[in-house]
Amino acid sequence: SGTVPTELYSLPQLEQLDLNDNFLEGTISPLIANLQNLEFLQLHRNYLLGTIPEAFGLMRNLRLLELHGNMLSGTMPESVCQNRDDIDGLIKLTADCDDTFGFVLVECSMPECCTACYL
Repeated sequence: SGTVPTELYSLPQLEQLDLNDNFLEGTISPLIANLQNLEFLQLHRNYLLGTIPEAFGLMRNLRLLELHGNMLSGTMPESVCQNRDDIDGLIKLTADCDDTFGFVLVECSMPECCTACYL
């Protein structure tokens, strides 16, 4: 439990980070963009809140980004969605964007931006 440790942002060679189901709270820092070699980031099923940082759009090596199961809200940054268009870009992007009950926490405004939407 707690917040995402700030020490993680000073590990630029990190390629995989799995922090799902850790009861993490707080927001996702824009410093996440320091992890330029990160390919797999799993933050699902925590208590993270706030908006999804534009910084994810700067992470060109990112192939998997799982954000569902949190309290994140707002619109998925266009820069993140554009990474889905790159041939070597995001393959899997999950968020709480399911509108089964008529509302969504995260709006994936570009078509086919999120590969999986959860409640």
